[in-house]
Amino acid sequence: MPHAPLVIVNPTAGGGRALRAVPWLRERLGPRPEARFEITRRAGDAESLAAGAAESGHDRVIVVGGDGTVQEVVNGLLAGDRRPELGIVPLGSGNDLARSVGLPADPAPAWHAAIGSNTQPLDVARARNGEGAERWFASAGGIGFDAQVAAAMTDRRGWQAGRAGYLLTTLSELRRYSNRTISLTVDGASSAHDVLLVAIANGAYYGGGMRIAPEARPDDGMLDVCVVADISRLTAIRQLPNLYRGTHVHHPQVSMRTGRRVEVDGEPSTRIHLDGEPFGTLPLKVSLAPAALQVAVPAARPA
Repeated sequence: MPHAPLVIVNPTAGGGRALRAVPWLRERLGPRPEARFEITRRAGDAESLAAGAAESGHDRVIVVGGDGTVQEVVNGLLAGDRRPELGIVPLGSGNDLARSVGLPADPAPAWHAAIGSNTQPLDVARARNGEGAERWFASAGGIGFDAQVAAAMTDRRGWQAGRAGYLLTTLSELRRYSNRTISLTVDGASSAHDVLLVAIANGAYYGGGMRIAPEARPDDGMLDVCVVADISRLTAIRQLPNLYRGTHVHHPQVSMRTGRRVEVDGEPSTRIHLDGEPFGTLPLKVSLAPAALQVAVPAARPA
């Protein structure tokens, strides 16, 4: 168990689920003066709090929220030389990194894991976009159609920010989106493609539960790259259920590869997303930092 956890709550996560859980979480933490609760007020607060956590004596930062808040905290933790461990109570809309590291969706066992002593390494990827901005991400990034959906989801609230809203936005954006021609380089090997999207995954899940890279593990030292080629709108719609099952990888227009360095270039208007958050436009360069952090996970069950 961490000696001095910092608990960061995003009050808007999960349509207010994270904020409603605060009294319950305070009770579970108990009378520990060395622990600290912080509720964010605006974008960037979680990153700032995490960046100062080590200096304030905290040895673990626990995120109560979703993938966007996790990404902020990851960027804050990696801003300094001393890096507290990461804990997650997945009360956001997507919770894809939590799924990829095996955390339960139920807040009670998730809190038990987040405050517990069992951890595992977490690979983290560094991305650079066409404007020169750089940012870390821990779940998945991508270009093309999924980034277009991420941009459209930016202002969604309530149920529209959940899985149902994501699917409706996906169908809406499909009607207006045009596939892109890109150059893809993975560990120095380059190829040209017409694509619907390219997903660069550290874990198996993205988009609120889609198994975009079924074999990906966030502690294996590799990125999994999913290339969905020049498929039609109708084919894309038919493949949506397969994305949740992870069986889309068997489609002839879908290819998978792995590597530690990924570059994508193409039309400068092609959008990028990181963990479902818009991140400018092409070109994109991504490099993996294996075991950059430690993340709290459920204790292993006896064999």
